[in-house]
Amino acid sequence: MAVIPFYGADDPEMFAIERTAMDREGLVIGALEARLPTRGRVLDVGAGDGFTGVALQTGSRQIVALEPAEGMIRRDRPLTWVGGDAERLPFMDGAFEAAYATWAYFFTNAWDPAWDPGPGIAELHRTVKPGGALLIVDNLGGDELTALSSRDITSDPEFWARHGFSCTPIATHFDFRTIEDARKLLGFYFGEAGRRSAKLRVAFRAGLFTGVSRGPGG
Repeated sequence: MAVIPFYGADDPEMFAIERTAMDREGLVIGALEARLPTRGRVLDVGAGDGFTGVALQTGSRQIVALEPAEGMIRRDRPLTWVGGDAERLPFMDGAFEAAYATWAYFFTNAWDPAWDPGPGIAELHRTVKPGGALLIVDNLGGDELTALSSRDITSDPEFWARHGFSCTPIATHFDFRTIEDARKLLGFYFGEAGRRSAKLRVAFRAGLFTGVSRGPGG
């Protein structure tokens, strides 16, 4: 899989607006926390700058942050960083107690018409011990945020159901510090439609797709 350029590596100021505003209440991180094991190694696929990994790491839970884009990696954050792709995970079979991905390019259908996360799903089964949690977070749709897009940027719950994942909706928001931040980020996302619709709070729904590892070949 080719590394998809991500704006956060080139525009850290814009990415900081996103990270600060998106799900400010921490509902997504709370839902992940409730489903992850309290001990052992957990894989974060497409970890970005490590924001979520840092929030989920504890004294007994070690987050291994896998990120293909070198420019996104924050080595000052106390995570175990590994470069690599979702479809070719550089780990042994059963290396992890669980794995998760939050809005990772490989697991969303919003970016590539040839979207096929099948190899990445197989790699999650291979590298997570049988019975371990597999957690994917993506846009669920039916909200103010995704309605601004001229194309489909939502996940397909039927696809994930066919692969053995259940879906838990999480109703949350983008909460911007200033209307200027809202215009900047929503304009970047959606062009003029985003700038016109900018406001301090914009509702969106995340889908938490939860599966269980069946081990190699699962």
